[in-house]
Amino acid sequence: MSDKRSSLRSRSFLSAKIIYNHGACTVDCVVRNLSETGAKLKVSEAVTIPQHFELLLGHGHSHRAAIRWRSGEEVGVAFLDAASSAATAPAKGDVDELHKRIADLEQENARLRALIEAAMRPDEPLPTRRKIA
Repeated sequence: MSDKRSSLRSRSFLSAKIIYNHGACTVDCVVRNLSETGAKLKVSEAVTIPQHFELLLGHGHSHRAAIRWRSGEEVGVAFLDAASSAATAPAKGDVDELHKRIADLEQENARLRALIEAAMRPDEPLPTRRKIA
């Protein structure tokens, strides 16, 4: 099976909203994969959505989208504003901030694992608490 996509897609698990009827109607969905030119959405089979709509992604970006295919709960959409690919790519400062946040969370995760391990050993005192920033 050949891949006919015009841009590289990446897996995701973003919450999103399908917005139509001049903002009067919304449908919750999950973005399963995302590229500069489109996305694959997971939407309840019972929900009817129009051919064209606004897709508001969980991180605040939105795209004008058109349905290209639908199979059960999966819907493939093309972004009609794909020419403005900068809308899908985070700014350099945002990426740096995300990397710092990930490093901080990994450090906090390691500290919490150590606390859990210490709590499982009744012969050792628990480490002292420190304030979380």
